Amino acid sequence: MLSKQFISGFRHELANRAFALMAVRRMTERLHGDERRVFWKTYWDLERFNGPRYCAAARQWGLEFKPGPFPKIKAWLISSVPRPWLGLLLKIVHRETVKYLQWLKALRDIGPTESRVFLNYMIEQEELQIELMQLALANRYTEIVRRADRFFLKYSGVILSRGE
Repeated sequence: MLSKQFISGFRHELANRAFALMAVRRMTERLHGDERRVFWKTYWDLERFNGPRYCAAARQWGLEFKPGPFPKIKAWLISSVPRPWLGLLLKIVHRETVKYLQWLKALRDIGPTESRVFLNYMIEQEELQIELMQLALANRYTEIVRRADRFFLKYSGVILSRGE
């Protein structure tokens, strides 16, 4: 039996994934011709890769992976930041993601033991986000796609939950 605390926390994580998918898609579209697009496009690729895995876990636990109006509005606002402020935005997002990772680890720890493979994936994809942000902040754009590709190869075809 899943705890109410876990269900509530995972709903929050589902909303976060939906928000990220929408925000980074729009950011990718806005940054054509900008070297920083590599980071945002790779982040979008990660969120699209996450989608089916999160949907399967949500179905397994009787939840929906459908964003409400708040994530949509938040995504639009965040992805509307003017180009000169994108560096500052990324620094803030990085800082908050590092904090969020700790919260996510606590969520994993109260999650169902039979879903440990998915829950560890949930942590690893968040750690990848942080690593990609660090590379972008260091202007090491050529390393971003290579690092993400290793993650995609590792998890391609891997079944993370009973419902997938």
